[in-house]
Amino acid sequence: MLLLHSSLPRVCSSIMSSPQLQQNFLHPVNFVAWRMLSSSASKSKNNDKQHIVVALGGNALLKRGEPLTVENQRKNIRDGISSLSAVLRSNTVTFVHGNGPQVGLLALEGAAYQKQTGAIPMQLDVLDAETEGSIGYMLEQEIDSALGDEGRKRGVITMLSQIIVSPNDEAFNNPTKFIGPVYSLEEANKLGKPVKQDGQFYRQVVPSPQPIQLIDQQLTALKLLTKNDVIVICGGGGGIPVIFDPVSRRLTGIEAVIDKDRAACMLGKTLGADGLMILTDVEGVAVNKDKPDEKWIKSASPAAILELADNFPAGSMGPKVSSAIDFVQTQRDRWCRIGSLKDATSMLEGKAGTKLTNEHGTDHLEYY
Repeated sequence: MLLLHSSLPRVCSSIMSSPQLQQNFLHPVNFVAWRMLSSSASKSKNNDKQHIVVALGGNALLKRGEPLTVENQRKNIRDGISSLSAVLRSNTVTFVHGNGPQVGLLALEGAAYQKQTGAIPMQLDVLDAETEGSIGYMLEQEIDSALGDEGRKRGVITMLSQIIVSPNDEAFNNPTKFIGPVYSLEEANKLGKPVKQDGQFYRQVVPSPQPIQLIDQQLTALKLLTKNDVIVICGGGGGIPVIFDPVSRRLTGIEAVIDKDRAACMLGKTLGADGLMILTDVEGVAVNKDKPDEKWIKSASPAAILELADNFPAGSMGPKVSSAIDFVQTQRDRWCRIGSLKDATSMLEGKAGTKLTNEHGTDHLEYY
């Protein structure tokens, strides 16, 4: 091992100067090993970049009331990645995405199949895993199209992400997480499932337990990938909720959907990220939203925005603001920005969205 390590610069140089060696050595099976070797032999590529966790809302990937088709999702994802292209090029980025509309559709399909055949529908944890694959696939393709050779050199990968939750979480007694399409009040009353108001419409709600941690073996891989500036799509839909049995030492899926903003916050803190961007289909955080005296917040300290918590509903803006507070208050130089996906670049420039920061003191609150 000592001999191999001492010869790493020469080995890496030889591989990079030989197309044939690159073709053989950089086969997908050997890719992660190659990245480990090359990162040991030279300075990590992302040392001069900020690491930003980007949380994409499910409703940013599919507009409210829009039919859940592949074509609509592809268009919205394409537009979203276009808005994020400057962020992707200048920073190490880890994506977390929502899946409310997508997992809701799969649940409806399962219910229809049960009605037709009597078969028990798949649990929500399995549906979460399905949406991680399908949305990750579409994100990967649009990132590849936007970044071209730069993205191919850095690497882009979707990681199935099992996140441990507590079976005793109080969320199982009070479902708040919206999934599926929007309904009128009359339609919602016919569902036979828990529903709550979401803006002018109604949607099904399911338990949303707090994420505790990404399982160890996946966290090890995630740290290796982000250290080497790979764009990772993980924690899709908030991650696949699992519980750990200390007796059998087995992981078991549980019927729930983790809030993706809370998962992004947890992953951001674990990875030591510099910033968190929570991107959705609204332009920022507002007080008295949809009322005559509505005001949009430009920037605030965690303490100041916490005083306004009654303005942020539990099923929508509430988890975003609480996740932002949790992320920012744990380290003085961390920041979080909340706003519209289409304004991503402007948000980093301070021209759009809401920024949570410690830089202006504990009582800071500024409106547009």
